Parts: sequence; C-alpha cells; structure tokens
Amino acid sequence: MSPNLDFQAPSIEELQPHFPAYEITAFIAQGGMGAVYAARQISLDRPVAIKILPRQFGADPQFRSSFEAEAKSMARLNHPNLIAVYDFGDADGMLYIIMELVEGKSLHHSAYGRAIDQEEAIRLVSGISHGLAHAHQHGILHRDIKPGNILLGPEAVPKIGDFGLARPVGEGHNPEEIVWGTPGYSAPEIVNNPGAVDQRADIFAVGVLLYELLTAKVPSEPWQPPSVVGQCSPEFDGIIRRATHPSPDLRYGSAEDLAKELDKLAEKLQKPVLRRPKTPAAAGGSHAPSPVGMRPATPAIAVPQTKTQSIPVIGIVAAIVVFGIIGFIMIGSGKDGDKKTATSPAEQGTPVAKPKPLPKPTPTPRPKPETITKTPTEEDTPKPAKPETKPEESTSQALTRLQAKLRSGDLSELPKGSVKRGTSYFLLITSARPWLAASHYAEAHGAQLAALGTKDDLEWAVSELKLTSPSWLGLSDSGMEGRWYWVDGAEPSENLWAAGQPDESTSSDGGEDYAALLPDQSLDDMPASRNLPFILQWTEGGNSGSLTKQLERVAASLKAKRPSFPAGTQNINGSRFLAIPESVSWDQAHNLAQAAGGHLAVPSSEEEASWISTSIQELLGEEGGCWIGGRQKGTATPIWGFVTGERFDFVQWAPGQPDTEDGPKKCLQLGRGQDADFGYRNAAGEPSEARFFLVEWSAPSRRNMPGAGEANRPAGAEDWLVKYRQLFRDGEKISHERWKRRHDKNVEDFADDMESETRTARRFSREAEKLVDGITDSMKENGEVPEKLNLPDWARWAARAVEKEHERALAKQQGIWAEYETDFADAMSRYCGDINKEIRRRQAQGDRDGAAYLAREETAAADKSYLLAILNGDFPEVPDERDEEEDE
Repeated sequence: MSPNLDFQAPSIEELQPHFPAYEITAFIAQGGMGAVYAARQISLDRPVAIKILPRQFGADPQFRSSFEAEAKSMARLNHPNLIAVYDFGDADGMLYIIMELVEGKSLHHSAYGRAIDQEEAIRLVSGISHGLAHAHQHGILHRDIKPGNILLGPEAVPKIGDFGLARPVGEGHNPEEIVWGTPGYSAPEIVNNPGAVDQRADIFAVGVLLYELLTAKVPSEPWQPPSVVGQCSPEFDGIIRRATHPSPDLRYGSAEDLAKELDKLAEKLQKPVLRRPKTPAAAGGSHAPSPVGMRPATPAIAVPQTKTQSIPVIGIVAAIVVFGIIGFIMIGSGKDGDKKTATSPAEQGTPVAKPKPLPKPTPTPRPKPETITKTPTEEDTPKPAKPETKPEESTSQALTRLQAKLRSGDLSELPKGSVKRGTSYFLLITSARPWLAASHYAEAHGAQLAALGTKDDLEWAVSELKLTSPSWLGLSDSGMEGRWYWVDGAEPSENLWAAGQPDESTSSDGGEDYAALLPDQSLDDMPASRNLPFILQWTEGGNSGSLTKQLERVAASLKAKRPSFPAGTQNINGSRFLAIPESVSWDQAHNLAQAAGGHLAVPSSEEEASWISTSIQELLGEEGGCWIGGRQKGTATPIWGFVTGERFDFVQWAPGQPDTEDGPKKCLQLGRGQDADFGYRNAAGEPSEARFFLVEWSAPSRRNMPGAGEANRPAGAEDWLVKYRQLFRDGEKISHERWKRRHDKNVEDFADDMESETRTARRFSREAEKLVDGITDSMKENGEVPEKLNLPDWARWAARAVEKEHERALAKQQGIWAEYETDFADAMSRYCGDINKEIRRRQAQGDRDGAAYLAREETAAADKSYLLAILNGDFPEVPDERDEEEDE
C-alpha cells in the first residue's frame, strides 16, 4: 500500500463530532499518510495529540489488524524517551491514534545541517537508545529511526515517535508495496534480507544518527571515522563503526548495550578538558522554514553569546515551541519529515531588515561543533567591559566545601538550590551518575538518596526542584526479588508508580531494580547502569536512610526472621553482597559486617569469585582497595584462611603477592598489585589502604566448608603427593581391572574358537594341533590377539576356518584398546587437574615451594610412561628444577 499523496486533512469542524471526549484545539500538520491535531482530553484535562490516517488504510483489513496490534503493544510501553500512546480507534472510516502531545520540534528541524557539541550528542542518543531498549524488550521494533522521528520535549529530552503504526507489518504483503525505513538510515539487511530484520536494524539507524549529529553528514562509502569528518573525540569512532557495521552479527546485540557504551563515554568526557576558542560565525545566517501545516513560532529574543559558548537546545526549543509532534507527524516514506519545505511570504512573518555586513572573521579549517541547546543568534556585538566579579560557587564546589560539616550532621549551611520540606532538605544534582555511584555520592556528603513516600511528595519534588528528566531516588528491590523498600525502610505505595510499573523487566546488567522519579510525578523502575540526575536528602537529627541505619535494620530483620537488605545489595545465587564506601581498618570493617548480621565477603564458588572480582574492579577503577574476609593466622608457619572457616579457594593473587616484605601484612583485600594488575593482595589492615569493604549475608549451607577430617592447613607437598598418588591409583584400579578382564576374555575366546574350528576341519592332523597350540600359547604369553597369524604354507587349508574368527577377535581387541586409550587420557586429565587445583590452593596459601614442587609433578605426569608407573604402584621421583633445566 502506497502513501496517499492526495490526502486532504479534515477540518477541525469536520473532525470534532467524532471525538466528543476531546476538545480539538488546533491543526498541527499533515503528510502523505495522515494528519495531526492538538486536543485536550476533557475528563483528565490533559493535552493530547490525535493522529488521523487516510481512509484507504482503514479499508485494508490486513493493515487494520496490524495497526491495532501495534497500537496495543505501544500502549503498554512507559518510558521517558518514548511518546506515550493513550488510545486508538476508527472515526468515520479513518483510523486514529491518541498520544502524548510533546511541545517541541523534531531533532531534524533543530539540528539539520550542522554538527552539535559531542556531549550534547551523547546525551540525546543515549536517551534514544534507552528508549529503544525498552521498546525492544517488549517486542517492538521501530524500523524508521531518523532525526525527523525524534522530538525534543521540554529541556530537550529526546522522545521517539512514529513506531511504524501507519505501516502494515508481517507476512503476506508484497515487498514491492512496502517501503519502510529511510535511505541513509536503513540497515543493509532491510533490502537484502528483510526476513532476518531484528532490533539490530534499529541500532544501525541510531549509529547513523549519532554520526550525523557529530559531523552534519550521514556515513558514506568509503566509510570515514566521525573524528576525521568532524571535530569529535576519536572514542566515538569504534562505537559508531560497531553500531553501523554492515553485518548485523558484528553490531551491538541490544540497544541497551549501545546505551551503556555511550553512558560510559559520557562520564569520561565530563572530565575537564582544554578547549580551543571557537571562531565567531558570520551574522545573518538563514533560518530553516516552517514545515507545511505548521504555524510559525514567534522568534526568540537574540541573546549575545561569547565566542566560546555553545548553542543550547533550550533556546531553539523556546524559539520554535508549538503544539506539535513533528517527529510523529512527518509520516509516510520519510521524505516529508526530513526535507525543508518552502513557505509562503505570509507564513514567513514580517520581513526583518538585513544587518550590515561585518568584517569577515579569520577562517579556521574546522570550527568547533555547535550544540543544539540554544537559539542561533547574530554575531556578538562589542560591549563595555564589566567590573570583574567573583564567580558564583557551583553546587559541586559548595558540596566539596561543606562535605565535612554535612557528614558530621551540621546542616547550618547547605548548597544553593536546596529546598526544605518538613524537617528535611532536598537538592537536585544534575550531573548524571549510575544509581550505585549516586548512592555513594550521597553517603560521602552526609546525605541519602531521597525517600518521597507520598504522591504529594512526588508532586512537590517535581515542582520545587524543577525536574525535567528521570532522576534517581532511594528506592530499590535489589536483593529482595520484587519487594521494594525506600532506603529508610518504608514500603512504597502502589499509587506512586507509573501505569504498568514496576514491570520487573530484566536487563543484561541485573534487571530493573531501582526507581527514578519521572517529570510526570510518577515512579519508574530502571537498571542501575542508567546515568541519571539524582535527588539528595538531609534530615535534621540524622538520615534514617543512611547506610549505617540500613545496616542496623538488616541485623534486626534477620533476628526477626524477616530479612530485608540495604538498597544496592546484589543477590548471587542466594548470597547477598553489598559494597560499603568507607575507609576503615580491616578490623573495623570486620566488626561492622558482623554487627549487621553478616561478615566480610568470602568467595564460596567460581561464580561468586568472578562476580566479586568484576564488581570490585569496576567500583575501584584505577586505585584503592576493598577489604575481603580473609586473614593470615599463625606465627611460625602462618597460613591464610577465611573468616567463615571455608576452604581458602578461588583466590587469584596479583603479581608479586602475597608480599612478605616491609613488615607483617596479614589482611586480605582486592585491588591493584604490582604493575597495576588487579587481584588479591595482602595488606597491613590500615584505613588508608582501602576505600570500600564488602559485606556478605549467606546461609551456612551455601559455604565451601572443608570435608570431615579435612584441615584448612595443607600438609607438606611431598606427603600430600604420596597420599594422593595412592588415592588416585586405588580409584583407577577398578577401571583398569574392568578393562583387563574384557581384554583377557577376548584373547581366551579367540583361542577356544581356533581350537574348535581346527578340530572340525577335514584335514585335521597332529601337526595342525601342534600349530594351533603354539599360536594359543603365544597369545596367552603376549596377552593379545596377534595382528597376523603367519600360518605356514602347508597350513593354508586352515585359513578359511579361522580367518573369520581372527578378524572378529582382532576388531574387538582394537575397540577395547581404543576405549582404554580414552580412559587413560581421562585419567591423565584428572590426575593433572587435581595436581593443578592443589597448586593453586598452595599459591593462595602462600606456599610457593610446595606449589613449585607440584608444578614439576604436573609437567612430568603429562608423559604416558610416567603415569603408567604410578598406576602400576611405583613411586617415580618428581623431577627437580635441575632436571627440568637440562631437558630444556
């Protein structure tokens, strides 16, 4: 079905009778595939947008079915970066959909033809990627991501519109009749293999969009990195190249993975860098004309800009705000939404006198990209020099200055922007962080993430703090599997959540376990990896949501057998872990963990060890350490052990560790060892040596305890090897004897068969009997069926009689031998594996000599004859270091 380019949008008067529940207030725009109107939903007194499709679509049963299915799917989505769908239906044969009305224009109209600031580009595309990830998790593909389908709402929050609801989807359609996607943004498989299209096609389009924002161009062949085409960090090159790779298998597997990469880069780019002053642009630049059907907005007052300022989105949005959803209405094949449309003189408004040309500025090869966060203005005009004023203190500077006072509970001075409600003070921190980093930041400044327990609290916070994007709060179900708690221990009311939330969605980084406050005054659950602003809370008399208070409540809940764990706790197969951002001694950390009903963390399995190592490495970054529940005991022959008494397993020491120089270092931590390599290391246990300690709550049944009679202290390596060889030999003896019985029986059966066949032969003689006896005696002596019988010429008569039995016995013997070789290889693997495990155990214990002794045994046992000697009851000498050097 092709778009109806002759579609005439109904007038407001014609349309109003079909929508008695709405007051249609304005016509916004139309395209070949529909028209959009602004309206007010009377019952809820909220603004909405109504999109009407041509009658030809409503008359197509297959399209109507697809439209209804996708509309229902879209209505279930709830995400700050997606345009919400409220309802759909049929009005006089015209399908319609009612959706969120976004007061703003599309990204195409706000950024077309110019590169924007790289930090702003990341912010926009990260939001788009998170929105797409939410849609993909609900089984919905967009299929036409491009700047024209991205709206910029208040504060330039990107919102994705036009999820293909105006296009038929599915099998049975003629491919020649369906053209979806926009050239330049469409992934190769859309044309080459449409049946294989999945979410990775959307990821391709997002990569193209990011490239365009950074360079003002879409990628072309041959592909050139964006850092070469435009002026952006080279770190974008790999991200964009992977997102736009021609092969779907080599792209990011999910939009969430792409969003996380962008969030990491955004955090990295927030660090201060030296910037080159920007060359002033020539005055009098032309403005993009309004699209067909769009009422021109009143131009914003031009504000002179300094030469180093970027152009923020807010100015453009303020200048072009209309009741429209251009990202959703530039519909059809994509041409209407992504082309500048000529306007009549009446639409252009009152002519403005052109300014006199100014002296041409000195050109630079590549000027710094603009940002889309302010309205373009005329060239700066000279101003009288202003008296030098003291720069205003930023929020972060104020928090740094007041940090010690705030941590002590002194609230006599708070940063500018803090707002009081009851006995608490609240402050919005706009520098985005993942949830855990935001929680640690709050704790470091004597605050907690805000606990807003009522609907009035949410409404007040959005209004007073001027919230324009999702922001973290102190609410989580981490470690509690669906039971949500505020950091102060209270349970949230159900009416605080947005519709359909919390949806308990899963994600690649552990699920959506943390709550954010949305600008619509409701809560949504999100993954901890999202970089969001966050709200701090200080309370007179102390914070009930501080980590100290949370840990106290854990101990009480465990005693009451109704366990509840602090926000940020991770559940690894039933064991809970929480990193505490405090620089305390190992002894203090040990005591605090016990007071909370837990203990310093111990790796009880490979999975736990892997999670602990990965998480702490991400937490620490490039420096510092984290206390773990291990300590060295004893003086004459000290050994390492865990506080739980478990086997000292799963410990991978950093190079050069444990360090025995510079005095006793008997406490275990994770951190950077020699050469900046990460791993376990020993330390003296002082507060200055660690930035965190890791607490664990687990049932004794989940611990890796020694078996009956097993000591945590290893015996001497030679004594251990004697005992192990005997145990190994005893274990393999049964298998070997079973093989030998089968082998011997095959030899015996063949000998019997030979004698039987020979006796029945017609030319049986005394000489033949002697021959057979000689062959059977030789077989019994050698213990195997011979490859050939080597019968003399005079006994060729016997060949036919015994040939068949010989072939059968020989084949059976070869099969038995093959099984034996396999069993032997398995035994060798088990032997070397057990030796290697003991080597690692001794390395963890610090027994370097014993580990080296057993390493030589492991090498020697790879030789078949060496292992056979052990299986036969011998005790071959373990090669010493000199023997190994001579072999080399």
